[in-house]
Amino acid sequence: MDLYHTPAGALDKLVAHSLHPSPEFKAAVRGALGLLDTTLRKPGALGSQKPKVIRIAKGGAYARGTALKGDCDTELVIFLSCFRSYGDQNTGRTETLGAMRVLLESWGRHPGPGLIFQFSEPKAPGVLQFRLTSADQENWMDVSLMPAFDVLGQPCSGVKPIPEVYSSLLSSGCQPGEHAVCFTELRKDFVNSRPIKLKNLILLVKHWYHQVQMQETKKATLPPSYALELLTIFAWEQGCRKDSFRLAQGLRTVLALIQQNKNLCIFWTENYDFGDPVVGEFLRRQLERPRPVILDPADPTWDVGNGTTWRWDVLAKEAESCFNQCCFLQASGVPEQPWEGPGLPRAGILGLGHPIQQGPNQALEDNTGHSAVRPRAGSPQTSHRAPGLPQAATKVPAMQNPAAYKASKNLKKATSPRTARDSVPNVWSQDPITPNIPPGHSGPPSISTPRAVMGPDLSKIPSKELDSFIQDHLKLSPQTQQQVRKAIDAILCRLREKCVYKASRVSKGGSFGRGTDIRGDCDVELVVFYKVLSDFKGQRAQRAEILRDIRAQLQSWWQEPESGLSLQFAEQNRPNALQLQLLSPDLNRWVDISVLPTFDAVGQLNSSDKPPPQVYSSLLSSGCQAGEHAACFAELRRNFVNSRPVKLKNLVLLVKHWYHQVAARNKGGEASGTTLPPAYALELLTIFAWDQGGRKEKFGMAEGLRTILRLVQQHQLLCVYWTVNYSVQDPTLRAHLLSQLQKARPLILDPADPTWNVGQGSWELLAQEAATLESQVCLQSGDGTPVPPWDVMPALLYQTPAADLDKFISEFLQPDRHFLTQVKKAVDTICSFLKENCFRNSPIKVLKVVKGGSSAKGTALQGRSDADLVVFLSCFNHFSEQGSRRAEIISEIRAQLEACQRMQTFDVKFEISNKKNPRVLSFSLTSQTLLDQSVDFDVLPAFDALGQLRSGCKPDARVYKDLIHSYSNAGEFSTCFTELQRDFISSRPTKLKSLIRLVKHWYQQCNRMVTGKGFLPPKHGLELLTVYAWEQGSQNPQFNMAEGFRTVLELVGQYRQLCIYWTTNYSAEDKVIGDFLKMQLQKSRPIILDPADPTGNVGHNARWDLLAQEAATCISSLCCMDKNGNPIKPWLVKASV
Repeated sequence: MDLYHTPAGALDKLVAHSLHPSPEFKAAVRGALGLLDTTLRKPGALGSQKPKVIRIAKGGAYARGTALKGDCDTELVIFLSCFRSYGDQNTGRTETLGAMRVLLESWGRHPGPGLIFQFSEPKAPGVLQFRLTSADQENWMDVSLMPAFDVLGQPCSGVKPIPEVYSSLLSSGCQPGEHAVCFTELRKDFVNSRPIKLKNLILLVKHWYHQVQMQETKKATLPPSYALELLTIFAWEQGCRKDSFRLAQGLRTVLALIQQNKNLCIFWTENYDFGDPVVGEFLRRQLERPRPVILDPADPTWDVGNGTTWRWDVLAKEAESCFNQCCFLQASGVPEQPWEGPGLPRAGILGLGHPIQQGPNQALEDNTGHSAVRPRAGSPQTSHRAPGLPQAATKVPAMQNPAAYKASKNLKKATSPRTARDSVPNVWSQDPITPNIPPGHSGPPSISTPRAVMGPDLSKIPSKELDSFIQDHLKLSPQTQQQVRKAIDAILCRLREKCVYKASRVSKGGSFGRGTDIRGDCDVELVVFYKVLSDFKGQRAQRAEILRDIRAQLQSWWQEPESGLSLQFAEQNRPNALQLQLLSPDLNRWVDISVLPTFDAVGQLNSSDKPPPQVYSSLLSSGCQAGEHAACFAELRRNFVNSRPVKLKNLVLLVKHWYHQVAARNKGGEASGTTLPPAYALELLTIFAWDQGGRKEKFGMAEGLRTILRLVQQHQLLCVYWTVNYSVQDPTLRAHLLSQLQKARPLILDPADPTWNVGQGSWELLAQEAATLESQVCLQSGDGTPVPPWDVMPALLYQTPAADLDKFISEFLQPDRHFLTQVKKAVDTICSFLKENCFRNSPIKVLKVVKGGSSAKGTALQGRSDADLVVFLSCFNHFSEQGSRRAEIISEIRAQLEACQRMQTFDVKFEISNKKNPRVLSFSLTSQTLLDQSVDFDVLPAFDALGQLRSGCKPDARVYKDLIHSYSNAGEFSTCFTELQRDFISSRPTKLKSLIRLVKHWYQQCNRMVTGKGFLPPKHGLELLTVYAWEQGSQNPQFNMAEGFRTVLELVGQYRQLCIYWTTNYSAEDKVIGDFLKMQLQKSRPIILDPADPTGNVGHNARWDLLAQEAATCISSLCCMDKNGNPIKPWLVKASV
């Protein structure tokens, strides 16, 4: 059983066969301790004081699942009512221990089959110790009985103790770790939540530790084995976090950390943090102690690393000497390397390799609620996240090694684009409403100049006539387009023939090239690519000379090349372009032409090809201003728009027409001198709305226009970009995109040039005008009701950085609180009215009215949500009767709802569905001010199977036995259990409900994408899957949102293994229910049983494969990626209970 002679590949077998206590012994001990537990709880068992046993908790390595054969310990912590403070433990413990000893002497005569009882010398005061040994002497367990003050009360796994628990501990004047026993359950939960393989690694580390102990002839005071347990957990958290890994690599990492023990400073904030001033100040002092510092995650006073007491040097010396042993060599003979991660040693690098960047006091003050590994000043720094804590809370980031960090800083300095000013100005100067170009800046391309009001006033055009309005008044005629095209070709021909500098190729851009040119506002960009312009920076030096040559050729040549057209030079306010105007009476005023000599950065690409990432890397490293080199990407910009359907381009024209009318009306008035966003920003916003609104080639023009106007009014939330040409996979681009996403809204990035935020400018005027236009005839249907907008949000989940998910939920998914209050008030009124007035002249009585659905659970999304109003009636005495007399009952409820509508006053719009279906009754409650906020209710008559069930109580087993004997179809009578379904979700922490909202929003997006391919699983199934993920993976009310979301997506991808159920309301204790559950759980996966109704498998008969495909896509997007481009790690959750 010698570790060093065991091959690396055989370590798993060593642990399984030699390090675990035998199952028979563990079973015997479990039975013995169970009997002892019962004995201790007997009245009067603990002396004349007759203290009440509040509860008994098991601790130690046995309870944590890290018991080693030959070193197995357990703690029985008896929480007593007579201890009302930490100090009481010291004064009242003697008599209690005496009574326990008497009890043990009696109990120990027959502790259990195959066990021998023997008292041991206590290792600490206030403890009673004994040993249980197997009859064959091969296995033994040291048991400590520890009376304790119940400071935590009945702890809930994953719930943080209140700060007063620890502040009172610190004010008690205790010695370090003196009252650690009070926190046994927290300590146990901290380790028990870890995967089995990590516990096996702990056993291997402890086995190594005991081998060192046996070799040590001087009997040096080694650190406790529990310190090695925590160090192993830290190593796994920082370097692996996988259920499956190589034990040799894990052991190698832990021993490398032991070598670096003088740099170790490890603590977790899963149970305590810096939020409380008393605790925070104490932690600061603790973290200044001599290294190594390893604070117990349950008791901050207990430094189990204790650098002043334990001989870590002995362990370090042994660790250093053993890396060439057989257990660290792979089968090929290559040495096993340690894991890499924040705070972990790197192969070939001395120390932990992490330079400190700020003083410890400053860093710790910044750290709120995050676990970290902190060195002292001058020592290497590491940090790590404790399970379930938000990564967004990290204030002390892990740093690279000094050389890598310096290189990283230099790289960022070289690649970060410089922005001359926050607002990207318009390139035109004729109108005061548009901005000026800064000196030396070429200005972004294709920004139209607001001119005169063109055609009839949009607000006066009926919605059904918008399509013909666009054709008649906004589009250029084919003859005019042909005329412009000929003129442009003539210009290009002259440049090819006469210019000194020869162009390699030419691209036509601007609104004319994109097909979004509007009558009276047409611009053309002639982007001329030259081989002599070899890079982004090199353009500046030679461009002026090329422009002089172009101007000279055009001046000497153009007189009257085409009948009816004239060419003149415009005001030159773009230093990097030659600006011309092509005048014609047929064009209302003129066509603006810009000739731009440009570096061919992209080359000749097919319309569907992406530029190589190096193109954008060199752009970002050029030190350019925002949008300075946008002309280099004119073809990409043109292709992005040209691939869209004709009707979408018509909508673009309509939006631009409205934009120019707004600009013209306010020209010279109150808006004089303001900077409107460019018209190109409205083009992109229109494409974004269509992309997210369904991508239908046939759509209502008024619906599209209203959607754009809504987005304009939400400009402060706009975050729009595409990754058709650049993506987050490239590290340089990802860093740039993340920096862009941190800027103030609105943010609308050019799809061709990521340095150019075309959304900059003053949106307030547009927002005001958008709100005014919404009430006009152009946005009303034939009956005068508002045309509904598409369901589009101003930002996308997939494009939201993982650290911003909480903000995304708050801004876009949370329903309006005032509206929710109004709905609650209205529903209470309706429920009371129905209960008092329905069946007034009938023996039928309304027993109760219960609200269900997402609105009742607290998981409703912003916008349109659903809810159920379940009316429990006395005429139903059994499940089978629920379907009878339905038409009569629905008719009566409808009549009373209509009476309620007439007689009561509501703060919301109350509408009853006009559908005359005798089996379904629906109504809606809509906000009077927020027209996109509504709740749709289904009224459902039901049998009152549960009766007046108290919250937290299980239904009688007979309820479920009757259900099992009555149902024909899965979930047939689920309405009868609405209260249980509601309570199962509504009792959960607020943040978990936010995660459910996020998952449901993602689900809605998926539903759009798979339309026509089959039915996705029900939303309720995703809700339950989310609860399961949190229960199994975190249980912390303040978890990291990205990790939670990533975990749910991971489980969706594992749908073929899903087998999930709860016994909150029903269990297998009853034979009928138990047999039924076994039958249910033997069905094909996925299985997600409704926790309120065991007949309902909400995972059955659905296209999980489609959902899994979307999950895989989402996992690779920005919302599931950290700032370094690494996938967010999911919680460790099994797909099956």
